[in-house]
Amino acid sequence: MAEKIAVGDKLPFFLYDTPYSAQNRFRDLLAAKSPLVLIFMANFGHPITRTFASRYADTYGALRDGALALVVRSRADKLSNSIGPDTLPYPLLCDADGVLYDYLDIPQNSSTLMTYSLEGWRILREAKKQGYRAAKGTPQQLPLTLILDRDGTVLFCHYGASLTDVPEDCEAIQSLLEELELTPEEPDIDVEAFHEVYDSHDTPAYEPEPPERSRRTRHGRRRPAPVDDFAPAERVREYGTPALDKTSVVSLFDDPYADD
Repeated sequence: MAEKIAVGDKLPFFLYDTPYSAQNRFRDLLAAKSPLVLIFMANFGHPITRTFASRYADTYGALRDGALALVVRSRADKLSNSIGPDTLPYPLLCDADGVLYDYLDIPQNSSTLMTYSLEGWRILREAKKQGYRAAKGTPQQLPLTLILDRDGTVLFCHYGASLTDVPEDCEAIQSLLEELELTPEEPDIDVEAFHEVYDSHDTPAYEPEPPERSRRTRHGRRRPAPVDDFAPAERVREYGTPALDKTSVVSLFDDPYADD
């Protein structure tokens, strides 16, 4: 393709590696939950990529109406010693060779002034205090944010103008989905019909016994146990211990399974 993707285009199905599993089908990731927010960033060792990866993990519970996956230009086998299936609440797709980056024509830029925003300079300054040193003259990988439906059709596309030009966190992603009206619609309630149904039934003369998990108050009545605001993030499925150094990073047009 080697040209920028746009709304209405379809991303092909492909196979990808993560730090904890090899040769995964992208179609399965799309089918698990949609819409899928797919964010492309620089290698995982870059301070800005690490910062946003942590933000997305910390705020993942705010993403209620979609799924998230992060793509990085890193080798899966290099990350496998530090990133396991429970490290992040979302998949981390590894594309060290930049197959997807080239296919989608995601730009690189060698100009530091053009690629770093004010926030980027702040993140980089703090990283340098911790010993980070960037190689001079190395092109900086700019980001891309896509929102895809179940069959890989692009619903939203944004090529980042700077290294930090991506959604700030999962709360921002949820807001974006709501703004684009990509969240499930709640059915409208017919108030008059509701009252007709409600009034046609007799009001019970007793109060049902609450669940056993409830607690009693000082007046003897049961009080329901508290419920967490967000359910825990779904556990990432582990596929065993693959030989990641012997697998292809990303294989475009190489999904061996025919469409159902």
